[in-house]
Amino acid sequence: MDAPAAAGWTDFEWLTGAEPSPDGKTVAYLSDASGRPQPWVLPLDGTARHVEVPGSVGRCVWRPDGARLLVLTDLDGGEDFRLAEVDPWTGEVEWLVAREGVRCEIGTPHGGTGRPYNADGTLLTYASNARDREVFDVLVRDLRTGDERIVLRGDDRYLPMGFSPDSRLLLVLRLHQNTEHDLFLCDLATDEVRLLTPHDGPVKYEPVAWLPDSSGVYLCTTHGRDFLGLAVLSTSGELTWVDTPESDVEGAALSPDGTRLAWGLNEDGYTRLRWSDVDGTPRDVTGLPRGVAVVEFGIDGYAPRFTASGELLVQLGRPDAATDLFLVDLPGGEARQLTDCGARLPGPIVPPTIVRAVGADGETVPCLLYQPPTASADHPVPVVVTVHGGPEWQSRPVFEPVVQALLARGIGVLAPNIRGSSGYGMRFQRLIYRDWGGGDLADLEASVRLLDDVPWADPTRLGVHGASYGGFAALACLTLLPDLWRAGVSECGPSDLLNDIRGFPPTWRKRAVDWIGDPDDPADVAALTARSPLEHAHRLTAPVLIMHGENDANVNPAESERMYRKLRELGKPARLVLHPGVGHGIDRAGLADTVELIVSWFAEHLR
Repeated sequence: MDAPAAAGWTDFEWLTGAEPSPDGKTVAYLSDASGRPQPWVLPLDGTARHVEVPGSVGRCVWRPDGARLLVLTDLDGGEDFRLAEVDPWTGEVEWLVAREGVRCEIGTPHGGTGRPYNADGTLLTYASNARDREVFDVLVRDLRTGDERIVLRGDDRYLPMGFSPDSRLLLVLRLHQNTEHDLFLCDLATDEVRLLTPHDGPVKYEPVAWLPDSSGVYLCTTHGRDFLGLAVLSTSGELTWVDTPESDVEGAALSPDGTRLAWGLNEDGYTRLRWSDVDGTPRDVTGLPRGVAVVEFGIDGYAPRFTASGELLVQLGRPDAATDLFLVDLPGGEARQLTDCGARLPGPIVPPTIVRAVGADGETVPCLLYQPPTASADHPVPVVVTVHGGPEWQSRPVFEPVVQALLARGIGVLAPNIRGSSGYGMRFQRLIYRDWGGGDLADLEASVRLLDDVPWADPTRLGVHGASYGGFAALACLTLLPDLWRAGVSECGPSDLLNDIRGFPPTWRKRAVDWIGDPDDPADVAALTARSPLEHAHRLTAPVLIMHGENDANVNPAESERMYRKLRELGKPARLVLHPGVGHGIDRAGLADTVELIVSWFAEHLR
């Protein structure tokens, strides 16, 4: 039987960001079943229904009375998010903030945390860069009168995380780096702004929920630790630990009545869900398949929610199935699957095994290794090393169409979690800071060497692939480690670190020096240039496919165009594909063609 076409692996519904309605009878979530991310409303005793909203929706949140959905939407892929309320029953849209060139946020960017309404739904909070494109101010709007005011004038990325239950205080996060946070309390009666988390050095503070009496918040933090732990932080600044395992507690949820907690531990990318009654004995959640249920700040929608009746709504990514929604009866230990987003996938879906490489300096590099069904010691196959974006992200055991399409073509996949990856503690994550193209590249080389001991892998036929930071890593591998590769693919990847920093989105610019380097410091300029793939284009030998969305606001498409022109001038084998109307994220309309293009490229050059 012929392997299924790559397009078959894109025949699934991408689902994210589920929110139970206040009465617990309905779930709203985002799905691209209509061709782009849009809200869908699923009665727990009925069938899901599409609620059409202009643009691609990044998040939807119920108003406390259940009469409206607040949506954060991107009209053109440029990530200038606008705010609107939509009636989920009639589809009527009321724009709240829709200024051209202005970006709004209702929590952390691309995340699922942050509660924008106060308890009775009369106040709405959001962040905006309207005053200064390089920072976020925090605003509060009175929905009864339309009046709004800036309650925190930002000098960095300030993001509202939620009103206290008594509506007197607003909790605000300063997200300077992914590993460097501060929390502030805004007193809405006195206009006082107070730092809640004075500290020395980088610390993560990731709010979960207010205590019912407004005396403090649950949060995940690395305060005094390498790994994120679950704690209560009082409004006076006193920290009380709830759970402090030797792995990251990446998120949590509090039931609407404040009596029950659930939280997720990151164990080699998989989530170990735990729960307890408040002040009770923690126990593991049972009844769910193994997978990913919690990610820091609820990125990509991985943020569990309690329903009004105390059940836990879980978005579960699995290694052998598409992401789906489950409703869990915690005391009973039973889960009910609400969606079937991968019903049309061709299968079988291959799960990974976890292997570990050791870098030149002794750092462990955890990896996900996928073996094609046709591969064996007697029939060794080529392998593609795929590098995640971020770089402060993690290759997790969830369904990935490119990975499964490669496996179906008889090509193995290795997904390393090199230094800088999240999920392994603060120390490991911060190793990438100001060292792009250094230790991370050495970790990728060490990961490749691991394949020498994999019987079914042919280490003489290797490809490298990545998107965003992963695209940079792929280009760096091809130009700085050219002897290792037979082919490569870079999606929306920077080719020149110096120009990448200078072209950052406005709200990223204040973090550039600490994160990558200082474009105005001669020593940093020299180091950034020396580590840029563009500088070493002459060393490339493997054919490379370079792809980029023309509306990308995070990495300028000129990064890919310059790299392509340089390679062609040098007579190197390269192909450039630009995607009109596409930003930095996934283009679902063109996903099937993109997956087929990537897989066919590797199939041709690694055979």
